[in-house]
Amino acid sequence: MLDHRYQTFLVLATTKSYTRTAQQLYISQPAVSQQIKNLESELGLELVHYERPKLSITAAGQELAAFIQRVQVQANKVVTTLQHPQKTRQVTFSTTLSLSEFLAPQLITLLQRRDYHEINCRVTNTQAALRALEAGTSDFALIEGNFDKQRYGYEIVRQEPFVGVVAADHPLAQQAVVSWADLTAYPLIIREVGSGSREILENLAHAANVTFAEFPQLVTVNNLAAIREILLRGSGVSFVYRSVVADALRAGQLKVLPLQAGRLRHDLDLVYPRDSYFAAAYQEWASALRE
Repeated sequence: MLDHRYQTFLVLATTKSYTRTAQQLYISQPAVSQQIKNLESELGLELVHYERPKLSITAAGQELAAFIQRVQVQANKVVTTLQHPQKTRQVTFSTTLSLSEFLAPQLITLLQRRDYHEINCRVTNTQAALRALEAGTSDFALIEGNFDKQRYGYEIVRQEPFVGVVAADHPLAQQAVVSWADLTAYPLIIREVGSGSREILENLAHAANVTFAEFPQLVTVNNLAAIREILLRGSGVSFVYRSVVADALRAGQLKVLPLQAGRLRHDLDLVYPRDSYFAAAYQEWASALRE
């Protein structure tokens, strides 16, 4: 485990105050300052930049603080597991809104069969899910958005079609082929900023040399049930994972648009802290979901 200087630095990175750090750790302010200087000297890095009265954490310091937080959370969980192997098993994970509709329920069923007594599932967007991993408040995450693959461990669970969708009686549903220029004649229903689905759609539009500003209306909704209802009313076009609207497609209520550019299949990932002690379990769960 990391020595006390790392814990001191983590508190300082949170409080951004030598005084408050000293108070929280019940040590003197000079002791805090000395520990930070020793740590910087040992690592050969500037972690703290101080110009009275402002203290800031450098980019290297922010990376180190995030790492310390992850290590601390994992260490506590490992020790608890070793000390109390028969203790109630629990797991906490984040999932994006889209994946909460079809992939997260499959995972929860899998965890129930693995005898996890306490399962905590938090529905959020991609960026918030990654922040929860960094903070150690989620053990892993199910996401569809883009992320730094050098920073995290991950397993591709599946590749899911990401499709344009309209009501079955919408004018676009009657066309044999649909172009992006055709789409811009109708309102576009999109997810909120920070959503992986929105980021994917932005990239698709950019590749087609189209911007959201070209649509007559933008309707931002952070609820997939509401998006489905808007589509069913014929009030616009949206892009979602096919599994999200599978029932409505089978019932003939919605239709996938035959876009000229074809359909995108996007990776759905189980993401976890890099070098996690529990990586083998996450990999096994991802494998089971693929099957």
